[in-house]
Amino acid sequence: MKKILILAANNSVAGGLVGFLDVFSFCNAYWRRTNPEVQEDLFHCQLVSHDGQAIMTNQGIALPAVGLARPADILAADAVILGSAFVTNKAEFQAYLSEFEAFFAPLALFALSDKPIAAYCSGTLVLAASGLLDGRQATTVWWLAEMFQRNFSRVQLRLDKLVVSDGQFHTAGATTSNLSLALHLVQLLAGEQLASQMAKILLIDPNRISQQAFMSMALDLDSHKDTLVGRVQQWMQKHLTQTLLLDDIAAQFAVGKRTLIRRFKRALNETPASYLQRMRVDEAKRLLETTELALEEIVTRVGYEDVSSFRKLFIQLTSLSPRAYRQKFNTRHGQ
Repeated sequence: MKKILILAANNSVAGGLVGFLDVFSFCNAYWRRTNPEVQEDLFHCQLVSHDGQAIMTNQGIALPAVGLARPADILAADAVILGSAFVTNKAEFQAYLSEFEAFFAPLALFALSDKPIAAYCSGTLVLAASGLLDGRQATTVWWLAEMFQRNFSRVQLRLDKLVVSDGQFHTAGATTSNLSLALHLVQLLAGEQLASQMAKILLIDPNRISQQAFMSMALDLDSHKDTLVGRVQQWMQKHLTQTLLLDDIAAQFAVGKRTLIRRFKRALNETPASYLQRMRVDEAKRLLETTELALEEIVTRVGYEDVSSFRKLFIQLTSLSPRAYRQKFNTRHGQ
């Protein structure tokens, strides 16, 4: 029997925690159905709180949990998962982290065992705060990416993947990516065949490999305080159809190019040029989702002339072609 511990604290998102419990429970049911001679379940999965009390989720649902009598008790597990909380800003993250820090000592011990440690959504930020991800690759929920990069620069953030594995550490994106992460753990602990079968039974798409297509610039939860950069952002949005060069932008706001680049990097962790590219792709995504305009017309509306170069940029930033993106996200397409 494989023992899995899910570490969580108050304000956790219920669906993420229960999703793991459900996946491993279905694994047990399938395991017993196909192996009637077995005497025990394949997985034993438990929720763990820092004090052994029930975990109060962000929806006010109390989930029963157990505690660790001493840090070394965590070593009895075959895998550990860090639950995610309802986090939309740094203050909410700090509140969750303050309760979760009691797990850092047990986690440090468990890391020495080289057994799997998994986290998803805001749970990856907690794992990064423990220091265990330093020098490693990881992913997290895309709309907390900027906050992640500001606070955990020693971790290489990979937003182009839904699940990232680096050694014993396995991380995933936003809340429902926990299902993909659960399948990944099933594969690690019980084999690819069982993971494939559970994907079919639970209708979990095993080909969800990237979260890039879901990213949107409309949701900025860690906004900067640079008024100049804010004004430039607004001006860019209003002039997307124009050819915007760095010289033109700098002249418009009476600021030097180097100063503008430095301010953008400090405020947004990217250059004005890369930000403008993302803004144009974001507008193209909106048009693909809500209209039936030809790609050539969309490309013109977002300030590009060369359809081929824009298609390459679109694929680079979304992992999908414009056509595939429309098929996936335009609910009217094909009706």
